[in-house]
Amino acid sequence: MSRPLYRNAAQEPPSRDARGHAGLWFDKFYNRWPIEESTVKLEATSPSRDKNPKLEWIQTLAGANTIGARDLIEETVFRLMRLIESRNGRATVFATESRFVTGLGRSHPVENGFAWHPTLGTPYLPASSVKGLVRSWAKAEGVAPTEQQRLLGGPGTAGTMCFLDAVPVAPVHLEADIMTPHYAGWSDDDPPGDWCSPIPIPFLVTAAETRFLFGIIPCRTVAARDIETVSKWLRCALAYAGGGAKTAIGYGRFRDDDKQTHQWNESVRSEALRYREERERQEAMKSPEGRWRLEIKDKSEEEILDLVRIHLEKEPLQDAEERKAFARAVHATDLVDGWRRGKPRERATKVGKKKLKERAQLLDRTAALDYL
Repeated sequence: MSRPLYRNAAQEPPSRDARGHAGLWFDKFYNRWPIEESTVKLEATSPSRDKNPKLEWIQTLAGANTIGARDLIEETVFRLMRLIESRNGRATVFATESRFVTGLGRSHPVENGFAWHPTLGTPYLPASSVKGLVRSWAKAEGVAPTEQQRLLGGPGTAGTMCFLDAVPVAPVHLEADIMTPHYAGWSDDDPPGDWCSPIPIPFLVTAAETRFLFGIIPCRTVAARDIETVSKWLRCALAYAGGGAKTAIGYGRFRDDDKQTHQWNESVRSEALRYREERERQEAMKSPEGRWRLEIKDKSEEEILDLVRIHLEKEPLQDAEERKAFARAVHATDLVDGWRRGKPRERATKVGKKKLKERAQLLDRTAALDYL
């Protein structure tokens, strides 16, 4: 008979931390073993006739509570999206239309395993499964073997497309499901028949309407139509064949979620823009001119003219290099050309023609006439 991996934990298993790895807890701390009273007394964990201990264990993760830490999941999705974008790949969010289950063939005391992401502790679909699904679909659709091998690879060759693990974009709801083989354990002396009692076997599934990010990256420079072709194969395979286990009876069907895909793409672009702006800001802060450019960046024309009056006329900056840096920063705005002609750029600017010319001349002198 099998025994628990952790004997002490069998009586008092540790409570599951909401931010902890649900997969490690689910796989390692199962405490519903039918241990004989003569060896170890675990009355609280021994199965009764009215209860299914395997279903009870599965229900410790199923229900209203979600699995996975939101911040860690979103961080992972951001990294994957940035990777896909940098390599000119294709990122798409798909939503499950039915229950989804992956990793049933893995070993577990409840008889059916579950595939947990190694670091997120959430359900996921390994990249190898995604690629296999796409290959099966292409083959079933009659795609030429040479085209399959070129894009997806084959014996001794690597294809032009790389697939990423499909990971959830938000914490996941899990549910308990049941399969009932009516004729389990039969033999020649005891053949199956309608008089046999069904044997319910519980297993863990991902609830419908769960969203996963799927990514495709070209391994080398390829035509845009190749990415579109493989993306279409993936979309059709998920919609009509399904991903994961038990697809023959309707599990694992996915649909495109264009809204979520757009939102994540926009979030990644916004994050990338903020990162570039911060990097430019830090670079600009290394020089006096750069600091002044940041200072006047979002100011109106009249506000900049007032700064010229203060820093170069009313209370001139004491340091000559600082004055020159300020003048050069103002020149970089392309406003000074108009001031030399006595013409403001913005209608709201109230400074007169004469004053504009005077301040342009002052800036030119301060900047050592480098911009004339």
